[in-house]
Amino acid sequence: MQKIYKLTCLLFIFLFVYAQEADAQDRRRKRQYRSQNSRMAKFRGDKLVFANAKQYLTLGVSLNALNYFGDIAPKSSLLSTDIAFTRPGIGISSSVRLGSSLAVRAAFMYGRLSSNDYEVSDPNDGDAIYRYARNLQFRNNIKELSVVGIYDIFENPYSVIMRLNFTPYVFAGLAAFHHNPKGLVPEESYVYGEARSVPEAGEWVALKDLQTEGKSYSNFSFSVPVGAGVRFRVNQVLDLEAEFNYRFLFTDYLDDVSTDFVDKGTLSSELAKVMSDRSLEQVEVVSGDNRFDALVNSEKVNTSNLPSYTGADGQTYVHLPGYGQAGAKRGDPNDNDIFVTTTIRAVFMIGPSPFKRSGFRRR
Repeated sequence: MQKIYKLTCLLFIFLFVYAQEADAQDRRRKRQYRSQNSRMAKFRGDKLVFANAKQYLTLGVSLNALNYFGDIAPKSSLLSTDIAFTRPGIGISSSVRLGSSLAVRAAFMYGRLSSNDYEVSDPNDGDAIYRYARNLQFRNNIKELSVVGIYDIFENPYSVIMRLNFTPYVFAGLAAFHHNPKGLVPEESYVYGEARSVPEAGEWVALKDLQTEGKSYSNFSFSVPVGAGVRFRVNQVLDLEAEFNYRFLFTDYLDDVSTDFVDKGTLSSELAKVMSDRSLEQVEVVSGDNRFDALVNSEKVNTSNLPSYTGADGQTYVHLPGYGQAGAKRGDPNDNDIFVTTTIRAVFMIGPSPFKRSGFRRR
């Protein structure tokens, strides 16, 4: 903790010194800009300004860190996540500056989200034991197209060459994305009360088509990205940006978990039954650890005299009390899933905006 504290202090000191130096350089450039503009005005005999000189295009390349917030989380709270499940992403973007404080950016991002009940839930926690016993996990590759409007906190009325050294900004917009949650198939299934091998063992299978909660959903959805960042000018043609992007999603199925368990007899395949209810699995599928001993020793979960029911297909299904049977809680449909990205972006100045009129104008 002391090392983290020292590094944080050093980072803030660096940013403060950089901002002070950037402010001094900005003031010098402003004086130079006004002086040049004044000389041009005297030469023409009138006041001249660049026509939309602040409009220019950029090309950005980014590295992203993705974090998931949803039903497979450490706690039943809106912003609960496990940093250990931070996953990487990459992106490309292009922006056009439209005014002294306004720009529009279009971007494509590819990244992964992931979580696991066994890893994020503590079996000794009375609140978290529910998710530990549920034993669901997923991974999901995200492909996103977004358009956001960017508002610079510090006004920048200058051309690309004379842009500010340091600029904080905020942004908001609209995004469309494709996702396809997958789960890792276990070696053995216990839905009938005894261990049975699973032919697809060890495969990551798409969960949407299995309809594990008895319903389907779209692989395409929308979100409203909102965030803030800071921009550092490196030289005449390069900026660096660091930003935090929070997405309000229109789906609760990033993790394939949203509502209740269903009667396994209504599911379409044996694999769907296996992936729908995983509470009786002895071994955690990703790590290979024995997970069931913690449930046996827990006072919150009764693992003796397991109940059963006869499904719609006439089969008898054994389940953990409170899990697996129709109507038992599997997820929370009241809150949609969320994911956030932390981004470092290199931004290259590539030329004037196509909306810019060349030359000078009088006013």
